[in-house]
Amino acid sequence: MQTVSGLLIVKNEAKFIERALTSLLWCDEIVVVDAFSQDETPLLCQDRTKPWAGKIRFLQKEWLGFSAQRNFAIDQSRSSWIFFLDGDESCSPELAVRIRGLLDSPELQPSQYKVRRQEFFLKKPIHHGIWNPSYHIRFFPRERLRFVGEVHEGVESPYPTRSLEEPIIHVEDLRIERILQKLNHYTTLQAENDFSNGLRTHPLRILLSFPAMFYKNYVYYGAWRDGMEGFIISVLEGVSRTVRHLKIWQIERVKKNSF
Repeated sequence: MQTVSGLLIVKNEAKFIERALTSLLWCDEIVVVDAFSQDETPLLCQDRTKPWAGKIRFLQKEWLGFSAQRNFAIDQSRSSWIFFLDGDESCSPELAVRIRGLLDSPELQPSQYKVRRQEFFLKKPIHHGIWNPSYHIRFFPRERLRFVGEVHEGVESPYPTRSLEEPIIHVEDLRIERILQKLNHYTTLQAENDFSNGLRTHPLRILLSFPAMFYKNYVYYGAWRDGMEGFIISVLEGVSRTVRHLKIWQIERVKKNSF
């Protein structure tokens, strides 16, 4: 009989963690690796009155990067299969049924499954732009798969890739404040990664980064079909690309001044 562990790597996700944990009650165990949250995330995870109390194992580990945290969580699991969620996601009931059906099938073969993630902005489903299609490797055998990379981490495994259309649900009431918070974090990681890989920037590239990214999302990838929400997302994506180049410039300037 195949078993599955629901895994979460989190930090300061008190607003969403109960939603995520509730959606994982179908798993045989739930493993949460917390990067020493400073909000109520640890208390909520370890609340013995909650329905997940009998399944959860709560661990804390200093943040070492997305891939390192995910690999650590895999190593702590006890099941034959792994299902990953982020702290601001939930597993749809349809996806839970589909995965359980796969696990109960005698014809199940080791595979890495990329799962569709439904994106939202201010509770509106987003169907166009560079946010879509959004697929992520989230369901796979416990053995012989490792995450690699620090930004938008990938996987190394010997398994074929299959797709699941039943969705993971991203945070539904996504607001500009949260996008900007994540933008600041991810642009720092991406700029450091780009700089270490030899990318440099200059004034023209900085100047053109916003219109180029806005056009790419809004026109080329059709975000205009999502109405005003698609327009706002395109603006924010343009800002993100510009900030990333500004941070690359900043890294270069700081390194020059340190000599």
